[in-house]
Amino acid sequence: MVTVFTYNAVINLSVMMVATVAWARNPHQKEITFWALAAWFMVIGTICSSLTEHVPYNIMGYIGGVIYVARTGMIRLGFKQFFGQSYSLWQAFGIALLVCVGLVLAEFLEDPTPVRIALIYLGSAINLALGVQDLWRGKSGEHLPSGRLAAMVYAAYALTSVAIVPLPILYPIRFEGTTPVSDWLTYTSMLLLIFNLLAFLMAMVLKLERSGEIQRRLAERDHLTGIVNRRIFLQQAARLAAQPGTAIAVLDLDHFKRINDTYGHKGGDDALLQFAERTLRVLPPDAIFGRLGGEEFGICLPGRDRASAWNTLNTVRLALAGEDIRSEEHRFRLTLSCGLVVTDEPSRSLDAWMAVADAGLYAAKHEGRNRVVVEERAQQRDEPAAPQLEPGQGDWANVARLSA
Repeated sequence: MVTVFTYNAVINLSVMMVATVAWARNPHQKEITFWALAAWFMVIGTICSSLTEHVPYNIMGYIGGVIYVARTGMIRLGFKQFFGQSYSLWQAFGIALLVCVGLVLAEFLEDPTPVRIALIYLGSAINLALGVQDLWRGKSGEHLPSGRLAAMVYAAYALTSVAIVPLPILYPIRFEGTTPVSDWLTYTSMLLLIFNLLAFLMAMVLKLERSGEIQRRLAERDHLTGIVNRRIFLQQAARLAAQPGTAIAVLDLDHFKRINDTYGHKGGDDALLQFAERTLRVLPPDAIFGRLGGEEFGICLPGRDRASAWNTLNTVRLALAGEDIRSEEHRFRLTLSCGLVVTDEPSRSLDAWMAVADAGLYAAKHEGRNRVVVEERAQQRDEPAAPQLEPGQGDWANVARLSA
């Protein structure tokens, strides 16, 4: 039993040191603060339980047990913070306080020790089960594969704690001097130690996965609007452009420079953001919507004919034009011009189709703005062919400007 306590002490101390270093490096991340406190509680609880040679077990042992229950509550609070769920500090200590009340009331029993030990395991199991619920809920709109694995680990941790609850009652602990002795206590202590280590490991895995997801989003998403950036839009549109019946549209916000000059860059940013939000509300789920640069955007609609594609893009136009843009105390209207083409020849490159759509955009500008123009294929128009650019200069927007 002494060897088990030694292993517990060494591993719990190691976890505490790692959690403390993580907190020191990220002191403003509250979830790490909660997890570090949980690690400290675990060590403090172990220390309290080991002081029974100097203080009666029914004092220090149970104080350590209540701290142990509070530790699982602190872990739960860390997950709530991590997933952006609402919480209050009492949730970390509520179950521990109830366990404390139960420990006091058990004094009226003939032999309170088995019930007290069972209450400590039960309190930990309840906190862990509530933590499983928080893990399973996760964060709205976010998918972290490790979240489900973490929920299963914590569920197993909770079930193990529940399974231990009747053991101190069925097989009471013996005391050799002031040291508690029991066969089941030896094995369950090692099992719970493994779960405790896995619990903190899963917390760190979730943090790393969240960081990786953020980095991926930064690489694929426009930092202001949150929609896909130019690189990702062109990659996805190129795949769809090889299929006949794919609508490709290029949109430009009208007189955007005037908005920046009048309302400042804050007004311009608000206009871009609110345009993106309104567009996402009206676009169908299969649409690809990306920011191509500045005030220029692209939309790709698979499986559309000209009429249905025009209707969708015109809905986007009306959603923008029909409501004021709000920027602090300012209110102003914003419109867009759009060029649209529907693919009908798989052998043509995306650059070629984008050039046709861009020509439609400039036609919309020329015709008075705030409109959607469906452009025919370039070779069907009485216009000079676009010049060939050198590799690395394949900017379809420049091609269209030169050929318009």
